[in-house]
Amino acid sequence: MKNILLALLVVTNLTYASEGYLGMYDTQTKEKRLYSKFCKNNKLGDEFCMEYELKYPIIKDTKSMKMKSLVKEILEEKIRKFKKRNVKEDVLNLLSDDPEITWSWEDRTTIQLFATTEKSFTLAISNYNYSGGAHGNHTIEYENYNIESGKEIDMKDIFVKDFKTHLIFTADKYYRESHHLSAGDSLTKVGWYGDKFILSDNFAITTKGLNFLYNPYEIKPYIAGITTFVLPYDRIESIMKTDE
Repeated sequence: MKNILLALLVVTNLTYASEGYLGMYDTQTKEKRLYSKFCKNNKLGDEFCMEYELKYPIIKDTKSMKMKSLVKEILEEKIRKFKKRNVKEDVLNLLSDDPEITWSWEDRTTIQLFATTEKSFTLAISNYNYSGGAHGNHTIEYENYNIESGKEIDMKDIFVKDFKTHLIFTADKYYRESHHLSAGDSLTKVGWYGDKFILSDNFAITTKGLNFLYNPYEIKPYIAGITTFVLPYDRIESIMKTDE
């Protein structure tokens, strides 16, 4: 039996915060944008504004009509939630709680089709939020979906029972090798807070391997930005479920 994910084609890469994996089914997308903004002077006479933005993909061309339909369905729910947000009401409520509130606040989300494989696709949801202070916060979250069932994919759907210990050990070893660290070297040498390896539960299913992503502050300081690494399937094949 061939592995569910190993029997996939390698596709052309593109760049999106980290490496992206599109090309399966000759998929092409275009971007649409929703935007709202409201401003009002605070008690001191200074203008206070809030901005909400959502960018999301529309699949123009693809050989997988089932994937296209599923992506549309998932995005429609996210768009519905965005449209329920009332920027004017939020500004007035904030000014009511703090009449001298300053700075302009913003919340911007970009959704992209990050990866496609024979059996799955991954959405990358990037959010930038600023509500005062030295800097805003930027995060990326992956959502993986099974094209056939339409359900979101969890690690337990990919791996056999009791996989975690083996997976963490293998990922730790591979990460150290790829960063030229020995088993006894401290991860602080490559910017981590501490020496204990932590495997992110934020991952994308790609044609090359599982792309694990760590947002700022999770393992490194904010200035280090987002950290990613791809764990090749041939390193974890023994604990992956097979296509029965």
